[in-house]
Amino acid sequence: MLGVVPKRWATSAADASSNSSIKTSIAGRSRFYKQVGIKSLNVPWDATSTTDGNDNVKSPISAGVDGTQSATGVHHIPLDNDTISLIKMLKPRCPGVDDNCWYGVTLDGRKLSTPMGQTLVVPSETLAMMIAAEWDSQLKQIQPTNMPLMTLACTTLDQAALHPKHYRDEAINFLRTDTTCFLADPTEDRLLHRRQKQAWQGLHDFCCDRLGGSSPTTALGIEGILMTRKRGSEKPQTGLPHPEILTELATKWIYSLDAWQLVALNSIANQAKSFLIAFAILESNGINISNNESSGVVACPFPDITKVSEACRVEEEFQISCWGLVEGGHDYDRLNCNIQLQSANLFSKTILLENEY
Repeated sequence: MLGVVPKRWATSAADASSNSSIKTSIAGRSRFYKQVGIKSLNVPWDATSTTDGNDNVKSPISAGVDGTQSATGVHHIPLDNDTISLIKMLKPRCPGVDDNCWYGVTLDGRKLSTPMGQTLVVPSETLAMMIAAEWDSQLKQIQPTNMPLMTLACTTLDQAALHPKHYRDEAINFLRTDTTCFLADPTEDRLLHRRQKQAWQGLHDFCCDRLGGSSPTTALGIEGILMTRKRGSEKPQTGLPHPEILTELATKWIYSLDAWQLVALNSIANQAKSFLIAFAILESNGINISNNESSGVVACPFPDITKVSEACRVEEEFQISCWGLVEGGHDYDRLNCNIQLQSANLFSKTILLENEY
């Protein structure tokens, strides 16, 4: 067990159930459990559709922001689950690994469920411990925003494993509108242009080395808006016209990922507004499943997550250097950026390290 909460802060599961009519909001529900732990469980594709009765704790976190399961972006579990597809998406794609050990989180000895009603189970004892620690750190009230690893795990099980196309398409869209490919016009803002080049040139060199030897297309100032416009049947989608080989290899790489890495990719890309930044992080963690040819000469430009955060916030930090920091605004943005990047990186790396040869 990870810990015990003082009785004055804890209520029983029965009390929580009886007060469910007034405690169904996504955040702020009183902590209803005393002890948190982890438990070795079966693979998720053997018990994916529903939880098994009294042995599970219904998740106090809803799938939608409105407290229901019907919010925008929430995809429901198909009635005809394909077990083969689930195995393909949920089994970590680490060469040489035949069997994985799976673990769940327990609240007062009962297995925790995901917002969509599945048993929460992950292919890493360390990750399970970290998710359990997030639950144990909830004091008087449950705050889902303070549980980023729990969010990533549930997104994998409830969404990405069952609806991978949506997450693959989202990742590809980030490549077309990658923020690191839009630079300020040096004739209009020379200092910002210089900072962008310093922050992103190493990233572009790394991605060029790993993705077919072609550099991503970049645009300056208003040129970027013009280049991304949809133009007739020859350009059916908006976005920068990256070299064909780069787009093909990036798409192949995306399709090579399991659901865990796909969620990490999208989480980083969403925070950074950049597929290339997310690609560089996962590549440096050891994701090279598609066996793309590369010289391996160009090192990852991000030795740590601090450098990643700096690359994500070039324009914001430039404005702060010019006009000053707004307390309660810029500082919170920095903190949230670091939390999201660190969580997704740790989520990806932990599963990889624990499922090596």
